[in-house]
Amino acid sequence: MRRRVWLAGFMVLVAVNVAMAQQGGMSASASGEVRQGASAVYPSGTRLSSVALAAKVRPEAYMAGAAWLRPSLKEDQIRLKAGVVFELGVIRMGALTDGNAPLGLAAAAFQSWLRELPVTGRRTSVVLDPDRLEVSPSDNWPIEEGDALYYPRRPADIRIVGAVAKPCSVPQVGLQDARRYLAQCPPSAAADPDMIFVIQPDGTVFPQNIALWNRDPPRILAPGAWIYVPFNRKRIATSTDGQFNEDVAAFLSTQLINAENAP
Repeated sequence: MRRRVWLAGFMVLVAVNVAMAQQGGMSASASGEVRQGASAVYPSGTRLSSVALAAKVRPEAYMAGAAWLRPSLKEDQIRLKAGVVFELGVIRMGALTDGNAPLGLAAAAFQSWLRELPVTGRRTSVVLDPDRLEVSPSDNWPIEEGDALYYPRRPADIRIVGAVAKPCSVPQVGLQDARRYLAQCPPSAAADPDMIFVIQPDGTVFPQNIALWNRDPPRILAPGAWIYVPFNRKRIATSTDGQFNEDVAAFLSTQLINAENAP
């Protein structure tokens, strides 16, 4: 009897989704720490709050790292990634020509690592808490076909990448300034000595000056944040367009927390 009731309910849901799709609806989904993660069809004009509420997000979801994945953003992110990978190759070749082995090796290693990162289509710096979306019209954006929401588990680490000996994952420490994490993952000889980029879990990027002469106020990192140690601007000036480090930080901001559970 229960099986018949369940099957009847499932068939009704399928019929509703089919009917909505025929009327110009849009499919969207949710994944990660949610109770209802299946793709569903929503009426045209549906906003993020409807998808988030339908997902029944679990209490253990890490809202600070939740991600909105939008297929229409992937094309620009593909170009961004390709440009960064290409410029790393140019930096490497220029360094070898100039006899700067440390810079050449660092560029080659980072190029190989970054080439393996996925293009996600993530739209950064958005609020995805279902309750907040309901009461914040400015954050409650309309969805598009294929949009997906991803709610990760809370991580416990900070990732440090870029002009370092190798990418690091170090424990997050409450109230610790971002630059202090570098003691556990020292910059290489190719690093810019004056600044780093902090990328918070929601994808917001903050340049932070760290030298004695230009030091910014402390910046606290949330669990799951990135630190991108940029390449020395002066040493790569002739090989790049001047926005290389900013472009790297922008691409890293699209990456996901606990990506093994992402769509």
